[in-house]
Amino acid sequence: LSNAWMKAQKTLNSDTSFNFVTTNDIIGGNSGSPVINKDAEIVGLVFDGNIHSLGGAFGFDESMNRAVSVSSPLLREALDKVYKVKLPFMEK
Repeated sequence: LSNAWMKAQKTLNSDTSFNFVTTNDIIGGNSGSPVINKDAEIVGLVFDGNIHSLGGAFGFDESMNRAVSVSSPLLREALDKVYKVKLPFMEK
């Protein structure tokens, strides 16, 4: 981990999830796309897929394809506590 993460380690909530996987159908170029739950809330951002998602432009197999995303709570935690970034949407 970088020095910024090491310095912030004691302030971070250890219950915050980092990444999660879904069966969303993704292809190259979808990185940075929002992941939206059933309540229309953004819960993360796609950043990768498993090996089975590489052929996503040609077919999709829900039993095998996975999208890998970073969680929104982690993004907020990192911006606030690691990188010390204050954005309008983070105001309390």
